[in-house]
Amino acid sequence: MALNFDEFQKVVETAQVADAVKGDLKRSLKKVTSALDNLHAALGEMETVLADDYVPPGRKPRKPRATQEGDETAAGAAPKKPGRPKKTVE
Repeated sequence: MALNFDEFQKVVETAQVADAVKGDLKRSLKKVTSALDNLHAALGEMETVLADDYVPPGRKPRKPRATQEGDETAAGAAPKKPGRPKKTVE
């Protein structure tokens, strides 16, 4: 039984190509599975929204921003002007 290295090399190359194809198929299957899960979730949300007894959630009431203690605008001073501040001579 003589070893034919040409045939052995062909078998190894075929196995490498098969492994590459197998990896590509696994990645594609993961992408398709993820897309189907997202589609299923979107369909569930759509069923909820299209239901006859659906009531959209109300908006939250807006609250004014909390003023800081060192904030000059809260004390009634004029708001800052836009632009670069002028240099003061000491």
